Amino acid sequence: MKPLLLQVSALNVQAGRFALQNISFSLEMGAYFIILGPTGCGKTMLLETLAGLRKPVSGKILLKGKDITYLPPEERGLGFAYQDSLLYPFLNVKENILFGAKAGKKGRDVNILKRMDRLAEAMGISHLLPRYPSALSGGEKQRVSLARAILTNPPLLLLDEPLSALDPQTRDSMRTLLQEIHQAEGMGIIHVTHDFNEALQLGTQALVMNNGNIQQQGDPLTVFEKPGSLFVAGFLQSENIVKGIIEREGGSPWFKNVENDLSLGPLPEDLLRGNMPNEVYLVIHAGQIEVSCGEEFCDQRTNSWTALVEKAIINSSHVDLTCKGKGCWHVTLSRHEWQSRAMDVGSKVKLSVKMERIHLISNS
Repeated sequence: MKPLLLQVSALNVQAGRFALQNISFSLEMGAYFIILGPTGCGKTMLLETLAGLRKPVSGKILLKGKDITYLPPEERGLGFAYQDSLLYPFLNVKENILFGAKAGKKGRDVNILKRMDRLAEAMGISHLLPRYPSALSGGEKQRVSLARAILTNPPLLLLDEPLSALDPQTRDSMRTLLQEIHQAEGMGIIHVTHDFNEALQLGTQALVMNNGNIQQQGDPLTVFEKPGSLFVAGFLQSENIVKGIIEREGGSPWFKNVENDLSLGPLPEDLLRGNMPNEVYLVIHAGQIEVSCGEEFCDQRTNSWTALVEKAIINSSHVDLTCKGKGCWHVTLSRHEWQSRAMDVGSKVKLSVKMERIHLISNS
């Protein structure tokens, strides 16, 4: 196990009627930590508390074992990049990047100046150094803001939705840049976002928040595939969430939705965690449902049922289907699968799912 870079214990922060409540998590050295949640859930408030811009009511923040809970921001030595880049309009790009270093009296340090040149080159902004923020695009401003935040090689970089205001192409290039910086610099990163694609692409750890509370934490793929609550499943846009009951048949557990005459099983025993009640929610991601038609339609597969394709939305790399049969199901196919199977709206298909691909959420 890697040594810990950051430890947050029982953190409580009050802001008017809103509060962060009993926030606890830890961050390993060199981890890329994603904080997810809807607007207004407390993500930015948590980041500002870590940066020292807000004082907690109680709790502890340890950085490399040192208590920084009530240290002012300038004594924490952290990098911080906001969503809107917040560049100084009266300074050119070079001066903006050096601003934090100058405040720390390192602005004329030869090593800092060399590092700035290396960063500017790596981030593709060397040619922008004499320009002012008014002449920059959104993506260029974010690169400048990022260069400023990491110039002094902080142990921890805090990013507040750095990609949300960018167009899709610029967002993709910035994601790649963040990956490259993380790998090259080796610093810990906490990245606040509401976009789970960013978590899957960038994160080594993820935490989901709602209403000032932690809902779930773990590695991003596990959180995505095995949401711990209905809120997390809904926020992460789990496409198929079906309410039902667990019944035993021949000693084996089965999931049943009486309303739609749906019966799936036998379920793996490890799905029935602890004291899971009989009433549960079944979660199946759209990409985990298999679709067969034509000659394949007659295959006798277990846990399969007939449905009609009601809607098809064709995207650049995949096709999203809405199918009706024993309920309403959302299914994702690659464009190749869609075209090779000659399906269309109105096609009769067979849907099937493997039991190891489903997930159950307690209704309690």
